[in-house]
Amino acid sequence: MTRRTATGLKAAGLAALVLAGGLAFTAARAADRSGKWLHVRVVDGGDKQETVKVNVPVSVLETMAEAIEADHFKEGQIQIGDAGVKADQLRAVWSSIRNSKDMDFVTVESGDENVRVAKSGRNLIVRVNDGDSDEGHGTVDVKVPIEVVDALLQAPEGQLNVKAAIQALAQFGTGDIVQVQDGNSKVRIWIDDRSDSDI
Repeated sequence: MTRRTATGLKAAGLAALVLAGGLAFTAARAADRSGKWLHVRVVDGGDKQETVKVNVPVSVLETMAEAIEADHFKEGQIQIGDAGVKADQLRAVWSSIRNSKDMDFVTVESGDENVRVAKSGRNLIVRVNDGDSDEGHGTVDVKVPIEVVDALLQAPEGQLNVKAAIQALAQFGTGDIVQVQDGNSKVRIWIDDRSDSDI
């Protein structure tokens, strides 16, 4: 990743993680011990070797999604506005992808970056290889169960159902969701049924 991209990602990620960590600390005691947990680990492999760890019960994420009230986010749903793509068109495209065989849908190859978007089994896969990272090579891997995308699109016209997507992730998702490697720095986001998982 470029230095600007990595710095922006790191700043935004750390701010979100600090907020999530504070909420998780107060909510974790009330969480169902048999439920799923979302884990985030950020390892900054620089000179100071800093690590941020957050463990959040998925039930807390569901509650947060329902409780947030903002201009474009209410009752667990995001208003996507008039960006030129209608919700029914988006659902139709997704239905075609969902019902297709395993295949690559998007492949971009350039001198310093390769991008792949594919369907593999019950997952939508996104992989980015960036040869222009600060450390010479960076990768981003995202794996999302197709049921999560289904749930995200189950909303009224012009909205995305974030709460339903979180619930689907808890039901169908275990293992890694996102992995980012940039030289010695790493980000990992995953779901399992343990409150104390480590990277």
